[in-house]
Amino acid sequence: MLRIAVCDDLPVCVERLTEAIESWACQRQVNVQLKKFAKGEEVLFDQEVEGDFTAVFMDVELEGIDGMETAARLRERNSLLSVVFVSQYERYFKQMFQVYPCQFIEKPVAQEKVYEVLDKIVREQRVSHESFLFKSNRKTVNISLGEVLYFASEKRVIKIRMESGREYTFYEKLDRIEKILEGYSNQFVRIHQSYLVNGRQIEQFFPSRVMVRNGDVLPVSRDKKEKMLQFYISFMEEEC
Repeated sequence: MLRIAVCDDLPVCVERLTEAIESWACQRQVNVQLKKFAKGEEVLFDQEVEGDFTAVFMDVELEGIDGMETAARLRERNSLLSVVFVSQYERYFKQMFQVYPCQFIEKPVAQEKVYEVLDKIVREQRVSHESFLFKSNRKTVNISLGEVLYFASEKRVIKIRMESGREYTFYEKLDRIEKILEGYSNQFVRIHQSYLVNGRQIEQFFPSRVMVRNGDVLPVSRDKKEKMLQFYISFMEEEC
């Protein structure tokens, strides 16, 4: 179920956006719990009492706490919250990067845009909540797949490098891990016989190497260059 907040001090805007979300949920057959608010304080109170939202559609200009401040406070508690700002004022766009990542819908709201944004939120949430299980030192370990920078292999020993800086090791073939991950929403790409990299964690791509978000530079083997280039172009198009 997706728990979604809609916050705008104009009732007509709340109803228009609510109708579009309900229509999307019906077409996509997604279970949605919608809550309507007129003030940012009300959203924050509901989060405190009822729990986290999956997504919040927030007008920028609100009485009291404005939309950007409300979204920032919501994110402090739930970093996975999807934020969608709704406004007719393009001048706010740069300020919205204070709570990046976020999305923007211009008023008056177009139903097709709401559909597009919600489809992307579902994809993002699916990726964020995926986990990967493996056995290490006779214990079963469950990690967040989206936080994996890369898998590295050396003589059947797999090292998992996490964005937190933590590392895990276990025995397995990298070929088998690559095959398993094909069924996941997180997209991994084999750049070398010894490296399997999370596409979302690639910060820079060069013909013979990639740099991931912690600064590690990994080699791209000659026979993987074309595949890596195609993957990177396709991945960036999807993200944009």
